[in-house]
Amino acid sequence: MMTRFSFQTRVALLAALPFAIGACSSQGSAVGQGDGGVGGQSAPIGTGGAFGTGGVLGTGGVIGTGGAIGTGGASATGGAIVTGGTIATGGAAVTGGTMTTGGANTAGRGGTGFDAGQTTGTGGAAGAGGVNSTASGGVRLDAGRDVAGATGGTGAGGTTGAGGGSDAGVLAADGGTPPPFTGSTVDGTVTVTRATIKGRLGPGFAGFSFEKSHMTDGFFTGTNAPLIAMFKLLGPGVVRIGANDVDKSVWQASATPVKGGTTTPNVGTADVDALAAFLSATDWKVIYGLNMKTSTPAAAVPEATYVSTKLGASLASFEIGNEISFYGGVSTIQPRWDTFAVAIQAALPGVSLAGAGVYGDLNFTSTFTAAEASKLVQVTEHYYRGAASSNPTLTQLLTIDPGVASASQQLSTIATSNKIRDGFRWGEMNSYSGHGAAGVSDVFGSALWGIDFMLSTAEYSAAGVNFHDGGQNMDGNVCNSGVASCTKPFRYSPIIEVDSQVTAAAPLFYGMLLVSQAGTGNMLATKASAGSLNFTAYSIAPADGSTNIVLLNKDTTKGVNASIDVGAAVTSASAVFLQAPSLDAKTGVTLAGAGVTPSGVWNPNPPYTLASKGNAVAVVVPPATAVLVRAK
Repeated sequence: MMTRFSFQTRVALLAALPFAIGACSSQGSAVGQGDGGVGGQSAPIGTGGAFGTGGVLGTGGVIGTGGAIGTGGASATGGAIVTGGTIATGGAAVTGGTMTTGGANTAGRGGTGFDAGQTTGTGGAAGAGGVNSTASGGVRLDAGRDVAGATGGTGAGGTTGAGGGSDAGVLAADGGTPPPFTGSTVDGTVTVTRATIKGRLGPGFAGFSFEKSHMTDGFFTGTNAPLIAMFKLLGPGVVRIGANDVDKSVWQASATPVKGGTTTPNVGTADVDALAAFLSATDWKVIYGLNMKTSTPAAAVPEATYVSTKLGASLASFEIGNEISFYGGVSTIQPRWDTFAVAIQAALPGVSLAGAGVYGDLNFTSTFTAAEASKLVQVTEHYYRGAASSNPTLTQLLTIDPGVASASQQLSTIATSNKIRDGFRWGEMNSYSGHGAAGVSDVFGSALWGIDFMLSTAEYSAAGVNFHDGGQNMDGNVCNSGVASCTKPFRYSPIIEVDSQVTAAAPLFYGMLLVSQAGTGNMLATKASAGSLNFTAYSIAPADGSTNIVLLNKDTTKGVNASIDVGAAVTSASAVFLQAPSLDAKTGVTLAGAGVTPSGVWNPNPPYTLASKGNAVAVVVPPATAVLVRAK
């Protein structure tokens, strides 16, 4: 468990450019005992450092673009913006796009656009871009990804085949210009330094973590369609199963599932079989936790053998124990861990192990990893911003936690120096331990915080993060008379459930969804500035040559007129917004103008077209908003 990240409200434009995010960190964050371990006094991580704020975004003129229609149509520039002059007739829209008249440039969305006051010519607007589908692979808004996209038509520009490749299901930026923002704004700048690579955003970055007892209540099955759909929206990923309840789990091969909303410590072959079907249906892999605290190597081997045989390629690794630094000092615990590892790898030669799954003790992690490097394929660590019992505020959550960057940097060094194949992963993390803080962990602001956490750790080459999740009657959450009677509800869960059935996507899920849409590629050095506003930005460079920028405005009242210097010539730009009625809203969240239904369906609107000139793109980021910009 660790601590970190401030995010402010709605994610404003998510279409094809990285966000410019600047956040002003105020006070230091505290590390509280993680949900995977025993309660404890939180320890200060350090004081926050100031982040620059975003850039000026004006909605000057609309650049008409023929726009890429899925994978078939080539984009055609609708016309260059010329200072003070009239733009000549734009290029004809390519197949799949229809010509529309460009609108006049005005100081829209609260700020001046490029060359305000001039008119644009007849730029060609992209036509019927491509139909989103939630079929295999999930919905995708951009082509800059390494994972399969959704099956779906792309209009006249071409069609994608079933289970298409990385360009499948791509929407053209035919959503028009962003709606005007009439509130108060601050000018901001975002500068991308393409020559400086800070890390990498890899596939399957946004993942989940669950209590092991959740395997016993019929949650992970090949027929739980809503849960399967939720997972598939994020694309192939990694789910971790373990946490506190792994310390109580008992392998009983003949155990059978219990009814939804109840749990048992007994895990059997039927539970593993159901998990295998679920992983096959979602194309996800699992980090599977084994009991170390109250078990023995002799007891762990039969379970590991069955799991490895049944899951096959769906098994990412085994994780032995949970937050094992709370069992004792590293000089005592590492040798004991090793007895489990030796026994398991003797029975299953070549099987992958991850660890140590420690919270808040990097010295333990460093010493442990050095001793066990030959057995590990990945270093796992836990993080929480603090403890829910400290009564944190949303402002505190949204203030950047400098401990996240420093810890990520140390973990990267530990993994690299010990030649750990798959680097490091935040294997369990969330906002506040104790299952989250009411009005903080369960509101829209948590989505912005989550984006900050994911992208800032990607800058230090984290392999991914797993947001912890849970339900009734697990990890001390006693619910004797249904969900309303729960004594310790999982407020920070990205997926809301009742009786082990999905009921909604929580605000945090939308942050995960935005990052999953941001593509994969190198993280480029990005500076953001917008006065005193809590404004942050990140940039990703997918293999297709585009640049995806994520911008986060966590201010509650002021928008940011952001001018983004992409560091390379831009011929077209688009954006999608992540928004909600307010930072403290629990419902009404949308990404690309659409919410996620309880059945896991998301039908995003086409991205908005943004004005660009030379290397610059202009966009207004309203308060409490995240925007995903794609520049090509």
